[in-house]
Amino acid sequence: MKKILLFSFLAALTACSSQPAKETKTEAPAAVTVTEAPVAKKEEPRPVVAEEPVRPQVPTTPSQYAALNDAIKGQSDEKIYQAATQILTQSPNDAKALNALAMYHYKRGRFDLSRYLLAKAISGSPKMAELYSNLGVVQLAQNEKRDAVKSFRKALDINSDEAVAAANLGAIYVQEKDYGKAQIVLETAFRRGVRDPRVLNNYAITLTAQNKYEKAEDLYKAILKDNNNNKDALYNYATLLVDRMGRYQEGLELINRLKFVGGPTDTRNRIIALENKAKAGLK
Repeated sequence: MKKILLFSFLAALTACSSQPAKETKTEAPAAVTVTEAPVAKKEEPRPVVAEEPVRPQVPTTPSQYAALNDAIKGQSDEKIYQAATQILTQSPNDAKALNALAMYHYKRGRFDLSRYLLAKAISGSPKMAELYSNLGVVQLAQNEKRDAVKSFRKALDINSDEAVAAANLGAIYVQEKDYGKAQIVLETAFRRGVRDPRVLNNYAITLTAQNKYEKAEDLYKAILKDNNNNKDALYNYATLLVDRMGRYQEGLELINRLKFVGGPTDTRNRIIALENKAKAGLK
């Protein structure tokens, strides 16, 4: 299946490994000098009252970051929200906390709020690749594919090993059948350790299109090793075996499994055609 991949919330968040944005401290203003009208000698002068000073940002403590990191690793949405907001009460421009909070709201469909928070984080930390990567995820959710591509490319310009951006950009290229570009970015995601079955499936489709059948087969086997009923992998692997490699008996075995678990959406006729081709090839 050639589907755009909306990368999981956890993956987007765990990409946030950068150090927090540099903190800036604002000095409290000096007391304002007030010129008063003359008063009677017996009257005491009124004291000058300073304006309310601007409070400087309080540095985020390691324990606060530890709480946020633990919440992200544990995939606890409420703990992510609590840890991120606690950091932001002291450091309103903390990029990591803004990123985490943005993806918390993204998961709940609050896309405009998520974009606002990411834009604020980018304003203070324009060299943090993860922010652009997550912005692209939100833009995809809002059907803004062209802008999403720009965001993913920006993330990769900053950090060529940004795995989340590479995986999502690769999915878009696969959908557009631009397999040359797809291979470059999906190879990056794979090299960086991404093993999400959707990414492996997209990578295998790309390799198949470039006649790299053995490598594609290895990827399908890896997917099915963890989930032997993965419909996309079963369908695409059967297609590879029957249409490209002429291994009809093995293809039939996969087709029988596929018929048992049910194929991906709108593939029923294609599965029948594959089965007939495999049977004909065995005669």
